[in-house]
Amino acid sequence: MPARFLLALLVALVTGDAAAQVRLIEVLGPRPFGYFIGDVIRLQVDLVLDEPFTLQPGSLPKPRPVAYWLDLKSVAVDDRGRSDGQHRYRLLLDYQTFYAPLEPRELTIPGFSLAATDGTRRVEADVPAWSFLMSPLREIMPRGGGGAIHLRNDAGPMWLPVRRWLVGAAASGLGSALLLGLLAYHRAWRPFAGRRKRPFAHALHTARRAFRSGSSAEAYRAGLLSLHRAFDATAGRAVLADDLPSFLKSAPAFGPLGPEISRFFRASRRAFFGADAMGAEVDLPRTALLDLGRRLAEAERGAS
Repeated sequence: MPARFLLALLVALVTGDAAAQVRLIEVLGPRPFGYFIGDVIRLQVDLVLDEPFTLQPGSLPKPRPVAYWLDLKSVAVDDRGRSDGQHRYRLLLDYQTFYAPLEPRELTIPGFSLAATDGTRRVEADVPAWSFLMSPLREIMPRGGGGAIHLRNDAGPMWLPVRRWLVGAAASGLGSALLLGLLAYHRAWRPFAGRRKRPFAHALHTARRAFRSGSSAEAYRAGLLSLHRAFDATAGRAVLADDLPSFLKSAPAFGPLGPEISRFFRASRRAFFGADAMGAEVDLPRTALLDLGRRLAEAERGAS
């Protein structure tokens, strides 16, 4: 009898000592009902130990199949530090259930044990189980007739109001087209290249087209002639080399180009009256002629 009494007293002392080291074990879960097959359930375990005890990482449960219907997906530990002689931990465990009940049924996530140590002593803390209610995906007795399974229709697509976006897009497109048209008009692009107020822009297009058609003397003369017609259209009369000072006086926008224009008239006189188109092209190459046409068109555009 004394031996049995001493053994019972020793067990009580050891158990009481272990309980004294583990101050709190609390399991917190989400709602305990309304779960379906495939749902993930996160449990939170709060553990409080007396110092100097610390949680042994090796005692943590490993992600694994817990039962045929339950998997432990992940385990995370948050060491929340020490205060007031206590060491606090928070565990986050994600379980996934694969149970498919035919009717609402209560299931239990089993508990497990954790170990803590102060370097010499080791104590265990038992985490309690947690119960919840699983729901079936369909009714046992379907309503209506003719089918074994009654499924609700899929939700219809939601119509989003897009009228203001369409109006905005249309307005943006119309504004862009209008601005592009104004730019084409200002730059004398097609179909505005030939308008009367921009004869030099039209002449530049004509000269380029003539030069692309070939390298003959006739093509060069056609380029010269296009600029002559532009001078005539700008002045409102025929402009010859001797008329250049009065032309520049009446059209001051072309004044800075006076030397190049004089060079043009000299080359033109040599090509048309001297019957020496090749020599004229040496004096005023095609690239120089096109460059003069471009600068005249720019001056014309700036003056309008």
